Amino acid sequence: MSPPSTPSDASPARDFAATSVALGGFYFFSFGALGAFFPFLPLLLAARGLGPQQIGWVMVLIPIGNLAVPPLWGLLADSLQARLALLRIAAVGAACTIFLFGPEWKIAGSMLAVGALSLFRAPLTSLADATAAHELARTGGDFGRVRVWGSLGFGLFVLVVGLANASRHPWLLVAATAFAYLSAAASTLPLRKRPSAPSPSVLTHVGAILVEPPILALLAANAFHYVAHGAYDAFFSLHLHRIGFSDRFVGAAWMVGIAVEVCVMLLARAVLEHRSGAGVLALCSAVAALRWILLSSLTSAIPILLTQTLHGITFGLWYLALVRTIQQRAPDQLRTSLQAIAFAFVGLGMVVGYLAGGLLLGRFGGPALFQMGSVCAAIASVLYLTSHRSRTRAIAAG
Repeated sequence: MSPPSTPSDASPARDFAATSVALGGFYFFSFGALGAFFPFLPLLLAARGLGPQQIGWVMVLIPIGNLAVPPLWGLLADSLQARLALLRIAAVGAACTIFLFGPEWKIAGSMLAVGALSLFRAPLTSLADATAAHELARTGGDFGRVRVWGSLGFGLFVLVVGLANASRHPWLLVAATAFAYLSAAASTLPLRKRPSAPSPSVLTHVGAILVEPPILALLAANAFHYVAHGAYDAFFSLHLHRIGFSDRFVGAAWMVGIAVEVCVMLLARAVLEHRSGAGVLALCSAVAALRWILLSSLTSAIPILLTQTLHGITFGLWYLALVRTIQQRAPDQLRTSLQAIAFAFVGLGMVVGYLAGGLLLGRFGGPALFQMGSVCAAIASVLYLTSHRSRTRAIAAG
């Protein structure tokens, strides 16, 4: 008679590994697409004859898309419990619409191309973060160690495309970005939808959470924090060109920031596990205020690269703390909606940063742009602290 069988941990281990690889692959390629395209988009537009304010009007459609589009996809994903299917559709749609940037459009055609791309690219982050939070809660994985692959992908793609002087080769930008988005969609194939029932009352439940004072302060802080980061995302490359640096230095500068971001994400779990998410966010915004005021006065290569090391805190740690804060407060059936709304307020900050940034850069130059960013980051820090204290008082009151 054979001995009784014992449970094996091989299957859970394989499930954990497959899930981590699939999610890591998605982040690597989807953020790789961002690195291949968006740092060089302002340079591409400038090469086609658009001025700073015109570039601002084109670029502002990106955060407008981030503001308006993700909540719609998020509510649909949670209502149908179909976040994985919608994640794949959005990635393939982004790969298709990126080809609209091949022709040498002026401002109207460029705005059309950005608008079409945003319909599919904008919801990717919130869909991916909600999917990852759900899958990793099931397998016991660490979000930071999965999300770090997005930073690696961004850094690798921005470096390689920068070395190729991509702003002079539009179809290289298009091909690299389309490849990355299609690879991101393919990376999700090992993931399987878990059985779940549609939830028709998503909107009511989300509305009840959004009126809580700690959440309102948190959302407002997101907007102010990303006024500064949005201006940086849109105009840092152009600012470097204006003070005499090449595409290669632009790519290297982005890569330095991403390298430190990777290190921070790998170590962030120890920081986040025993601290309030909103408290960490307040610290990140305070560091951002310092970063932008320094960048406003720097014109030499080494100091600029040293300042880029703060990116690990002002974006990497900030991003992980924001996702952790939202996902800890969100019921599983509302993960995508609340994550999308949080990033919609990030999109609102980006709208202001892009518009104000284009105006300030065109009229007063880079120093005024980054001084504005420093003030907004300081306001964000105060609001995150307000959210933290408001939530602490609410918990203490029962």
